[in-house]
Amino acid sequence: MLGFHHLRSRVIATSGREPFPARSAPKRLLDYVMYGVGVLAPLALLPQVIQIYTTKSAAGLSLSTWALLTFFNALWVLYGVVHRDKPIILTNILFTILNATIVVGVLLY
Repeated sequence: MLGFHHLRSRVIATSGREPFPARSAPKRLLDYVMYGVGVLAPLALLPQVIQIYTTKSAAGLSLSTWALLTFFNALWVLYGVVHRDKPIILTNILFTILNATIVVGVLLY
């Protein structure tokens, strides 16, 4: 029973999370790679943003799709704030900004 109590105390103290960076080399590498992915993945939307604003055309883009994506990413930001998870917050703030930029472009053009 004493062992279980110690284990439970440890889970509560660490919030059930592994330390960052992780102790093992493969997990530590994955931690750092995913931080990079979190910053770079939203940049995949940049060509779409550039195309809309340089051609002044949003032909073929669905307003409802991009508006929903903006809304869902905003919810992810809220989730990240509630759970104090910086990678989720940063990534989804970037996604929200770029998705909203596309929504504005669809509305304008």
